[in-house]
Amino acid sequence: MSEINYNDIRTAWEDEIGNEGLQDLADLRLSKMVSYLSKVRLELASTNVDNILQADLLTQEALNIEFMLKDLLEFRQNKILQAAILSRKPTGDMTLAEEEFYKTAQRAFDSHTEFVKESLSGATPTSRPKEKEGKPAKKTLDDPLDDETEDINYILVRFLRPIEEPFMGLDEKTHGPFAKESVAKIPAANVRIWLRDGTA
Repeated sequence: MSEINYNDIRTAWEDEIGNEGLQDLADLRLSKMVSYLSKVRLELASTNVDNILQADLLTQEALNIEFMLKDLLEFRQNKILQAAILSRKPTGDMTLAEEEFYKTAQRAFDSHTEFVKESLSGATPTSRPKEKEGKPAKKTLDDPLDDETEDINYILVRFLRPIEEPFMGLDEKTHGPFAKESVAKIPAANVRIWLRDGTA
């Protein structure tokens, strides 16, 4: 596959905002867009301080790409959410992260629909276990998978670099921190970026 350039990113952005349906966006294509942005930033960082024109051009290009990527992904997020509200599968290909977002949103709307039905039928609505002060029970990696997370794919990874800050996985559980050479089971969509940058 050929490398992505500025015009490719602009075309993808224009196609997304110009069409009602979700456009195709594979993980590899998005990764190439992000890589191109990183390339522009590196070129800017290595530009001679005396070359003001080149620095200005690269700065504007980076800002434009940042805007288009952010707008592109937010447009897609809204389309995916709207599809979940209507209980319809989005028409275009989604990234792994977007697929997980759609499944999570769909489950949430299905759960609320069931809640409404139970309320209208006169039955006591079911609720999830809560800790004191009404806060939901915190999930951990050691908890058994429930109905909401059983369809998430996990990958066993060894960390080549430490992860100092804990993070929220797509399974809505807190993972980390991890020391170098630690082994852990992480949602596949979270692992992808680490595999690209050599963290795992």
